[in-house]
Amino acid sequence: MNSNLSSKPLQLKSTNWAGGAVFVWSIAYMLPHLYWALGGRMGLFLLKPGVAASSQFELINWISLPFFIVAGFVGLGFIYLSKNKILHLLLLSISVFGCSIATSHGIFGIIYRGLQIAGVIGLENRTFDIHDDMYVVWDMVIFEPWFLIEGILLATAGWFSLKEARSRKVWLAVCMLGTIVGLVTGMLGVRFA
Repeated sequence: MNSNLSSKPLQLKSTNWAGGAVFVWSIAYMLPHLYWALGGRMGLFLLKPGVAASSQFELINWISLPFFIVAGFVGLGFIYLSKNKILHLLLLSISVFGCSIATSHGIFGIIYRGLQIAGVIGLENRTFDIHDDMYVVWDMVIFEPWFLIEGILLATAGWFSLKEARSRKVWLAVCMLGTIVGLVTGMLGVRFA
């Protein structure tokens, strides 16, 4: 039996799973931002107090919504549009960009927040206090891991949509390079998300 024929259903199933996971993960993260954009107040204790009280808070949430929606549709695109070479290339381009930003944001944020909690890095000219700065913990265990998982899911969806081993190696290298660039810019003080 031709191994290429037997691997196609498995690859299709894996691509569908990965694309669906990107869609669900992105839309699930969009929902609280939509709620906050519409003026909802539940869950604000998870955020830095000054952020939630900002006059721009609702606007920031409105601006973030299209990014989550696009990420979700990219996931669906891997399921329904990958047969078209031009659309597949567009999906891969968006995914590597999203993967690089989200993965580096998550890695950088988890490490940075961990160093703040450990007292290695100061927090607005003072040290971390669990009672005053609980938002740092929430950021480290909820928000930053979301970015990391989003990036991994985008990389996985792109990986499964590629057929050849060489293409997958190049994909992995490009995703890793993008993540490294994101980490370096984060260390230089430039964060993209």
